Amino acid sequence: MLKNRKKILRNGFTLIELIGVVIILGLIALIAFPVILNSIRSTKDKISDASKKIVYEAARLYVSDNSNEFFKYNGNTYCVNLETLSQQEYLPTKVYDSVSGDEIPLTNVIEIKYEQDRFDYNFNNDCVQKILYGPLITVLLQDYDESNTVGLLKDTTNPNVYYYKGTNDEVANNHLWYGGYHWRVIEFDTLANTLTLISQQPLTAIQPASAVWDTETEYNASYVNKWLNDYFYNSLDSSIQNNILDSTFNVGIYTDVDEITATEKVGLLDETQYTRAGGANSYLDIKDEFWFGNRYNSSRIRQVTYTGYFNTADISSTNGVRPIIKISDLTITEGDGTLTSNYKVGTKATNTNDVQVGEYINVPYNGTDNLCGSDNKCTFRVVSKDEENNRIKVVLNGLLLATSAWAEDASDNIQTTDIVYTGVLTPFINNIDSKYITNGTYGVGMYEMGDNYTVPQATTITANVGLPTIGEIFSGNDIDLSISSTKTFVDVTIIENPTVSIGYWTMNRYDSSYYVHRVSYFGNYLSVSVLVSSGVRPTIYLKSGTSALTFTAGEGTAQEPYELQ
Repeated sequence: MLKNRKKILRNGFTLIELIGVVIILGLIALIAFPVILNSIRSTKDKISDASKKIVYEAARLYVSDNSNEFFKYNGNTYCVNLETLSQQEYLPTKVYDSVSGDEIPLTNVIEIKYEQDRFDYNFNNDCVQKILYGPLITVLLQDYDESNTVGLLKDTTNPNVYYYKGTNDEVANNHLWYGGYHWRVIEFDTLANTLTLISQQPLTAIQPASAVWDTETEYNASYVNKWLNDYFYNSLDSSIQNNILDSTFNVGIYTDVDEITATEKVGLLDETQYTRAGGANSYLDIKDEFWFGNRYNSSRIRQVTYTGYFNTADISSTNGVRPIIKISDLTITEGDGTLTSNYKVGTKATNTNDVQVGEYINVPYNGTDNLCGSDNKCTFRVVSKDEENNRIKVVLNGLLLATSAWAEDASDNIQTTDIVYTGVLTPFINNIDSKYITNGTYGVGMYEMGDNYTVPQATTITANVGLPTIGEIFSGNDIDLSISSTKTFVDVTIIENPTVSIGYWTMNRYDSSYYVHRVSYFGNYLSVSVLVSSGVRPTIYLKSGTSALTFTAGEGTAQEPYELQ
């Protein structure tokens, strides 16, 4: 018995072995304890499905009662924490899990997504609220941060006003397609719920006045003010007109722009607005010449040059016109605010009766010369609507492949027997099916230095095709005739033959000798010899009214023109 006991003792653990075992067990405990603890905590923090249903129902009721803040557009995401639901009595002051009995922290966040005509609810404490569509001001405000030095900034004199400053890279998502035109948002007022817009493109080129204005009355009587508030404003659909508010425009001398003000529906940019946006190379600089509303002295008006810097021009000069309007807030249904995907309001036409001026239409082309690209569709833009004669006037959004002289001389107004007609326009129109087009009137009057924009339109010819008339909408450099293929204010992919020429003919003579007006890449009119070879931009009339043409697809935008049946 004693021998066996000694054997057992001899085969037992030594002290060192025991110490080693204790150390190993301790290390195992150190490793396992956090895992076990986290597992306990995870189990404790886990919210049961039954409790989730209760919380989601509270969030649903909250959304229903605050529907104006939760816009039903696919992709919109909202974040609401339990504390908000508790404070507004959709949940009690303390929330307990119905299974575990543990308190659910009110810091938890519910992510609310709208997709496919329904809201979905999920716990997600990393939720980032993103409103893609809804009131435009609400969408734009998401880009504001107090630390911003460019992009969306807050006005230091009015905390309700926000404005944009910076280059096109820094201000990339304030593009708006509205009423047939491409706009940029300059500023908005969260208290008044209004937005101030400027046209992205120059919409015409004209002489601004017969004499420099130095009173409000003289400005009101100017050519450019009449064009903005009569010609342009009256081209807009009534629904757009009703949303444009009276606004005060600064039309004083450039050193004191509010020396003179004018209250109108449509106006011009002033120098302080341009400077605030960043001046040259900012998003307002389109590398094209356009007028300000401010004079320099008794004979000259301020302008932006094609370099983007301030300059002055004689009152008899022609430059681009970029309208400014102030509108009530809009509900956005499409787009992301970029150049090629403008924010849009969900309206579109079904035929040529309800199309809006400014919208784009693809017209089938029957020629085999690839004149309008491989799709054999020429993209036109609506210039005006003539309801009395059941027709709409459209201009090619680009140039024809061939350049041409205008005529042998300029001793008379243009005729259908002149060079530009026989060589280019007539062969072109012969490849457009007659079921689409109708004859129309074209302004062929002479536009001399000092003339009003209405003078060229007073003398007309009737034809089945023509050229732009000075003073019409889109009778300037709206397609950006730059000297390179890089366009500064339009999407080059939607321009027909964008690099064929750096200028194109109008219908109008400059004098009775050898000079005719053509649009230049600077954004003004140059008087050049009739024998110079220039770009050709045809204008035609499409049938409307009792012979309305139906659209089978498209939205009327540059990227998605209406498609004729």
